[in-house]
Amino acid sequence: MNFSILTADDSLFAHIQQGTQQDFLRLDALSALNQVSDRVVLVDLAKPGLPVLSDIIWLTYTLSNQVIFLSSTPSDAEHLAALTAGARGYCHAYASSESLQAILSVVIAGGVWAGPAILQALIRSMNKLFVPKDTQAWMAPLTAREREVAQLASNGSVNKDIARELGITERTVKFHLSLIFEKLNVSDRLQLALLAKGIR
Repeated sequence: MNFSILTADDSLFAHIQQGTQQDFLRLDALSALNQVSDRVVLVDLAKPGLPVLSDIIWLTYTLSNQVIFLSSTPSDAEHLAALTAGARGYCHAYASSESLQAILSVVIAGGVWAGPAILQALIRSMNKLFVPKDTQAWMAPLTAREREVAQLASNGSVNKDIARELGITERTVKFHLSLIFEKLNVSDRLQLALLAKGIR
């Protein structure tokens, strides 16, 4: 996999190289993205002159590359805008080495990195847009307790809330979720929610 970063910040470039333990090709202008494809491209949103995330121009770049936006002042609203622009990830520009490596791993594997708050927002948005399946056939492989956990998780509840609702520990919730994901052949809560809504 080839890696590039669009930034004018020398210290950020050094931080990314060191934090990810990858060699990045440094790009100086947005137009340089036209010269690369099939790359993981980190874009520093603090770079002067970049279009706003709602600009359709970003789709021309995010369709040909796996783009991760870096923000010095991250927010949920900007995170959602980044995903809408086609980003595969979004994080604080100076995220920890562990976070950067985790995000890269997800993106390289073909996934989309979304923080917990954004994931919950996406699931709740789906609950408003899609009517749940009439049948509960998707839960057939699960035990009664797993069905309770799956139903709550697919509706956007976090582990802490599920544990309180069912009178179990968060550790038990995590254990049930790992079994649920395996039995239903899904990899995360978003896929579980899609399955529950009948769109997977």
